[in-house]
Amino acid sequence: MDPILHRFRDKFIEEANGLLDRLEKDLLDLENKPASKELIESAFRAMHTIKGVSGMYGFDFICEFTHHMESVYQSIREDKLQFNKEIFDITFQSVDHLRKLLTDEKLADTTNQKNHNSLIDSITRILSISAKPETNASKVTNTSAAVKEKSTWHILLQTTEKMFFRGISLVNIFKELSGLGDYEIEKVDELSTPDADTWNIFLCSDATQQEINEVFLFIEDDCTIVNLAAGNVFCKKDEDNPLKEVDKQDISILDYIEDPEKHKNKHANARKEHNHEKNGITEEKKIAKRISVDSVKLDHLMFLVSELITVNSQLNLASRNSQYDMIRPYLEKVDALSKQFRNNAIEIRLVPLGDMVLRFQRLIRDLSKQLNKKVEFVTKGTNTELDKNTIDQLTEPLMHIIRNCLDHGIETPEVRLSNGKPEQGVITLSAYNSGNNVYIEISDDGSGIDVEKVHHKAIEKGLAKPHDKLDKKDIYDFIFMPGFSTAMSLTEVSGRGVGMDVVKRRINDLRGEIMIDSGKGIGTTFTLKLQQSLSIVDSLLFTIDDNYFTVPISDIEICSQTSASDIDQRRHTSTLPFNNQLIPFVDLRSLLNLGGSYRENLKVIIIKNNDRELALLSDRIVGEHQAVLKPLGRSLRSQKYITSASQLGDGNMAFMIDINTLMKNTAGVS
Repeated sequence: MDPILHRFRDKFIEEANGLLDRLEKDLLDLENKPASKELIESAFRAMHTIKGVSGMYGFDFICEFTHHMESVYQSIREDKLQFNKEIFDITFQSVDHLRKLLTDEKLADTTNQKNHNSLIDSITRILSISAKPETNASKVTNTSAAVKEKSTWHILLQTTEKMFFRGISLVNIFKELSGLGDYEIEKVDELSTPDADTWNIFLCSDATQQEINEVFLFIEDDCTIVNLAAGNVFCKKDEDNPLKEVDKQDISILDYIEDPEKHKNKHANARKEHNHEKNGITEEKKIAKRISVDSVKLDHLMFLVSELITVNSQLNLASRNSQYDMIRPYLEKVDALSKQFRNNAIEIRLVPLGDMVLRFQRLIRDLSKQLNKKVEFVTKGTNTELDKNTIDQLTEPLMHIIRNCLDHGIETPEVRLSNGKPEQGVITLSAYNSGNNVYIEISDDGSGIDVEKVHHKAIEKGLAKPHDKLDKKDIYDFIFMPGFSTAMSLTEVSGRGVGMDVVKRRINDLRGEIMIDSGKGIGTTFTLKLQQSLSIVDSLLFTIDDNYFTVPISDIEICSQTSASDIDQRRHTSTLPFNNQLIPFVDLRSLLNLGGSYRENLKVIIIKNNDRELALLSDRIVGEHQAVLKPLGRSLRSQKYITSASQLGDGNMAFMIDINTLMKNTAGVS
């Protein structure tokens, strides 16, 4: 296939997935509001768009299948069909099937073939209901209501070679146009150029402007559509609309071709009505504020930014000599620009959590029906943004947690009513930022975790001993053990002990934490704490012996100094006085087995994270450093107190301290 056509084809697949996401969201909303004309129109339009474009790029089975689905929703629009459970289920199955056809365009997979034929049979059966013969009285009524007045339309179209490279099929466009009515077409040599041909198209049709616009949907920038007059003004046999009617409206086709703006005002009101009506949907044409970018390109952009920051650091280091005073202002400007460049590149990579909420809605919809439970899904703070790579790795753990809440947490309607609860359970997903961390909470108002039951199961599996004194947190941790499950029986949803261990492992891979809070009969909350996975962080650079370390500036409360003798006197408690209280300190020299000893006047860095404070001891504070963070090598991955490394301007490496782990290990010190 031609590379240009292949690129547009890939773009179609991307946009088709977006349209299917929109259709899926509309369907989920329609289940709650089946009478919403706006949602019905939105769903129909998504199908119509997929059908119209898929044929252009050779996805014939998608085009054929979507045409059948579109017919169902056309019948619903015309009140010949009413929504029911079967229509919703078949439409959801059809969305899943269309996603498969995007990767199996020739319908080569036998499973897809069988599913394709089965769904078309079901759709045909539903359509046969709407096609039942009507009574004579209703026929008369419908016939009189269906009579539409024809109008004459003028379409000024420009065709270019770019249309071919975009994969636009003009043959298919004119096939659709012929379905709306009779038309004539002629070339306008006066307006044609070497790069573009101009055509006059005169259409007599009872279609609305919206329906005509949809025919030219993908070349709308290359054409102008104007309603000339009521009736067929070019047919002399049309007694109701003779040519003299044209004269009354003072319309000259030739004048219009020469100056199309001249006559636009005469039809402005009609066009405005059609453009805003949108078949019952009031919407404005908005400029797209977001574009899709290949993640590989974003990764390369971040690599270039990190290289820029490193070179900038090297320049600053090399220019400290007095002979470079003249160029220092320019270096400061480069430094400021590189920071702006860095911040902008990082923001491009951030994706709102709401982008993956749709798949959770669908999961809850399908599982609740499968388990005969009634569940409402509530979201809060889904505009919270995370790095694209983090979002991709987070989807599976969140799916497992939501599945667990629905299966183990939410009770059946009968049980909930007997316990004095509403029969409909609630699963809530909320997200928020705190410092350099993002918190995601998934909670349910179900039965909660039976601590005694989990403890007993842990003893049964040999994970704990009967005389062990365990608190709630220790018992909750058993849930994340591989193969651990308290389910009394196996189901298609859960009960095999598979899932929560995956959650724990994936969150650990993201250098995050997962915490559980539960009350029996009240519900359970899973809290995920994640660090923003930024490649470049403003940090404070300090040294211990000949080793460089960094901590995020956002976590630093203050820097001070103390004496080595004072520290020696306090080693038995490992605390320092600060703000009229004692806070724990960490001796990184001892913790990381580094050489040397502290000077008499050593530096202290006070860290504040989640309302807890901690002091780090160091030999020397170098200053602010833009840390370009890179993963640790294999030999250092076992270091649990270091998260990543950054190269300095002189070639040395600086290691980012894991503040969260240090805080956790000093939790009992006071």
